[in-house]
Amino acid sequence: MIIYSGKSQLDNQTNIVCIATDNSNNQKTGAMVQTWILHADLDPISANRWGNDRGICGDCIHKGMEKSLFQFRGTAAERSCYVLLLGPQSIYRTYIAGGYKTARPTKLDKLGRGRIIRVGSYGDPAAVPADIWRDLLRECAGWTGYSHQLLSADKSGLNPNFLEYSDFCMLSADTIEQARLAWSQGLRTYRTVESIAEIDKQNEILCPASEQAGKITKCEKCKLCSGSKGKAQKARSVAIPVHGVGKKHFSMKNN
Repeated sequence: MIIYSGKSQLDNQTNIVCIATDNSNNQKTGAMVQTWILHADLDPISANRWGNDRGICGDCIHKGMEKSLFQFRGTAAERSCYVLLLGPQSIYRTYIAGGYKTARPTKLDKLGRGRIIRVGSYGDPAAVPADIWRDLLRECAGWTGYSHQLLSADKSGLNPNFLEYSDFCMLSADTIEQARLAWSQGLRTYRTVESIAEIDKQNEILCPASEQAGKITKCEKCKLCSGSKGKAQKARSVAIPVHGVGKKHFSMKNN
């Protein structure tokens, strides 16, 4: 169902839509409710290819380098994001075909009741008003969430405009310096590293669902990546070695 349709909170210009789907076959996350944050007027691959995805991904360094408007194939160059865009593309096609009903704003708590929810399967959760997520999560059985928007644009401090999302989202850190800044402010992080040797064992643990950890659990059961509020704030942050389709383009030199 469509749980939000309106302007992106990231640029206040892009028309976006957030769609919740069930019956996930994601091997890492398990059977969680997935939420897809999409450009409402442009399919995900085209939006990424031409750099029109800021309204859903912000300034995330893993989006890749936009191509010329005369290039009509593939995604952005050197895209290092772990999300394969064929998934969001399929969701978008169903949306354009009118395949999703719109959830009543007053019924979001019932939609999420008793479920495990992935906040932002594609797109940054901060693009969607925080109250939408709070309503969806109010009666759920657990969630995971990640955002690149919790740091200021120059990465020198926290971003007060999006800090409330840390209640239910991990701060997506691209460097150990960013992670340490977050930790000093009481926020938990989810950091992608090039090797497990980079993990700060005092403050981070290896993602239990990662290949390197032996995939001892799935996100739907672990639920460790649930932000920095409540019981979660006492848990260590999480790190995971680079993975996914964009692995070959990942390099700390980009940060």
